[in-house]
Amino acid sequence: MITYHKDARMFVLENGSMGYAIYVNDAGYLETVYFGRHMEDYTDVSCMRDAGGYATARYLVKSGADVGYADGFKADCAPLECSPHALSDKRGAPLIVRDGSGSYVTDFRYDSYTIEEGAPDLEELPHAHGENAETLDILLKDRTRELWAHLVLTIFADKDVLVKSFSVENGTDEAVRLTRAMSMQLDLPRADYDLVHFRGRWGKERDYTENIVVDGVQEVSSNLGRSSAEENPFVYLKERHATMEHGEVIGFNLIYSGNFKFRTFVGPFRGLHITYGINDEDFEWLLEPGDDFQTPQAVIAYSAEGVDKMSQTFHRFIRENLMTYAKNEDYKPVLFNSWEGCYFNFDTDLILSYLEDACEIGAELFVLDDGWFGARDNDAAGLGDWQVNGKKIDLKRVIDACHAKGVRFGIWFEPEMVNPDSDLFRAHPEYVLGWGEDELSLMRHQLHLDFANPAVVEAIYAQMSDFLQEYSVDYIKWDYNRTVAEHVSRAYPPERQGEIYHRLVLGYYSLLGRLTREYPDIMFEGCSSGGGRFDMGTLYYCPQIWCSDESDPAQRMDIQFNTSLGYPLSAIGSHVNDSKVAPYAAKAALALFGTYGYEMNPNVLTETEISDLAAHAELYRKYHRDIIEGGTLYHLRAPHEGNYMCMQCVSQDKSASLVLFMNKLKELEQFRFLKLRGLDAGKRYHNTLDGCVHTGEYYMRVGLNLSGGWLTEFSHKLILLTEE
Repeated sequence: MITYHKDARMFVLENGSMGYAIYVNDAGYLETVYFGRHMEDYTDVSCMRDAGGYATARYLVKSGADVGYADGFKADCAPLECSPHALSDKRGAPLIVRDGSGSYVTDFRYDSYTIEEGAPDLEELPHAHGENAETLDILLKDRTRELWAHLVLTIFADKDVLVKSFSVENGTDEAVRLTRAMSMQLDLPRADYDLVHFRGRWGKERDYTENIVVDGVQEVSSNLGRSSAEENPFVYLKERHATMEHGEVIGFNLIYSGNFKFRTFVGPFRGLHITYGINDEDFEWLLEPGDDFQTPQAVIAYSAEGVDKMSQTFHRFIRENLMTYAKNEDYKPVLFNSWEGCYFNFDTDLILSYLEDACEIGAELFVLDDGWFGARDNDAAGLGDWQVNGKKIDLKRVIDACHAKGVRFGIWFEPEMVNPDSDLFRAHPEYVLGWGEDELSLMRHQLHLDFANPAVVEAIYAQMSDFLQEYSVDYIKWDYNRTVAEHVSRAYPPERQGEIYHRLVLGYYSLLGRLTREYPDIMFEGCSSGGGRFDMGTLYYCPQIWCSDESDPAQRMDIQFNTSLGYPLSAIGSHVNDSKVAPYAAKAALALFGTYGYEMNPNVLTETEISDLAAHAELYRKYHRDIIEGGTLYHLRAPHEGNYMCMQCVSQDKSASLVLFMNKLKELEQFRFLKLRGLDAGKRYHNTLDGCVHTGEYYMRVGLNLSGGWLTEFSHKLILLTEE
């Protein structure tokens, strides 16, 4: 898959479907001379380097010579893998190092390379894995100093995916400062793309937003200490007029849970220059002699066949080459969460009554949410005191009742936060970020613990480990209900305060990674006020993430559809709640296109509602694993493109398919034909819409007939196709 052509000075990464070629030019810079569909010959791509005009010249001070480069290298427009900084290339470098002289000049050039089987392990960061891969490690050396950078690229044999990262090592005898540490650079020879990104806020995460790539700089970023309610790290470029099925699409994501920046620059030569990685706002990393710094991995997915091919590639990559949960291939139970049913107001008898009635609607995992610990009767007290409040809940009795019914038990934690009204804060006020200032930012009555400090991480680990040693737990919901404000740590000297944002993320990974290793049978679900930390870094440890606190179909259909463009349905935490916007059957159908669960007061359900929910739970048990979780997702209609949303999943063997159609505003009778995708054209399928049997070709050419009749707000069709 990876070859070095010595005569052409060309690295080629290809898997029979996608190709990527890097040329080592006369100056020693790495030029990206091809990225696209597989070709037979990558070694003759010199024309792709030529933007016209004069080649770059240089003045050799010692000899007084004015010389150029024989291969016509043009420093201000050449498509590079790692642009220099503080030289004539002003498009934006992925790496910037400032030394003791104050100079910002950073000029990494080719030194050597190695090619290895598989994907590399990263010590402190979540990372891609898999044996169906090869990795190219290109060693770069700064032109004037003993600074070294590794550009690491991994390609997969069965997926059109590239994984990129840098590491920087200080080989000098003095400390230097890394002031920018992006994970990748990609230069493309044209800029006629649209940039799709997913902005939002609490309760309205991942709104689809499409912008034309314009001249100058565009950025999609977060500086909140987390990844993703306001902007998600998943973005993609699509050529103009590309559709779900046609056109070139390039997707990007970052295996990281903190501040990020995706930056595009279009200059006078009309090339597209992309850098992506850790946001460099307030970032600075001190590298002592011998120290190194590893950037998070950036993931690029290529498609020449539209948005859905890119989306499906990401889904498979996340499931097969990112997630590490030991039981990820096992059946995942129907989940019931107590939060929206009772919030903080419960006792043992109420929770046991919830358990009894939750079983009637098919619950197989019962989760006790916030309020079980410390002095926690509201959100102003108790966070940080992870001991059971025995006056409020007999937790062993609840757990025993769950297990007696064959139901698994789960519980809620928010490890990275503390209330000022807590025993932990009273004993250790220095454990919070910004301690020592005359005022601190509160969000939801919470302060942010200093997870950059290993002692704080260890203190929370000790509490959680003690709890898990005493109580039999099958599931943990890991919440994170505020963002970072004061990014100041008393555990570090002034010259290292630029490291705190990144060290907070490393602390999160340290605790989560330690717990998942020590308790591999526990399923951890990520959460951050809903979908505020929905990212690949979290998915490395957590096989699913709570998608949003908003479960009304009016918003949820957009949130789930858009999230599924970059993340598999099996990762999208989705529950049926007591929203009055739509009946339970409609909410349950939407939740099936996620992980499926419940969040309501089950004591007040009617017999009809119980019957509807139990039927959907049975549908989940019978088909979800093969069709939804392990199948292929097709986005038939985006909710922002019209008056309905439609998604279809097809099992890998194409023997079954599940289709969700959900209307938005009321519509009168009219012709409506829903063309399906991904079926076997020659197979015959029975459908539950009208009971008819047709070939796969018929469903894909003619479609399901939804004509006639009025469609009310959020009316829906959940249609199962099974092979005859």
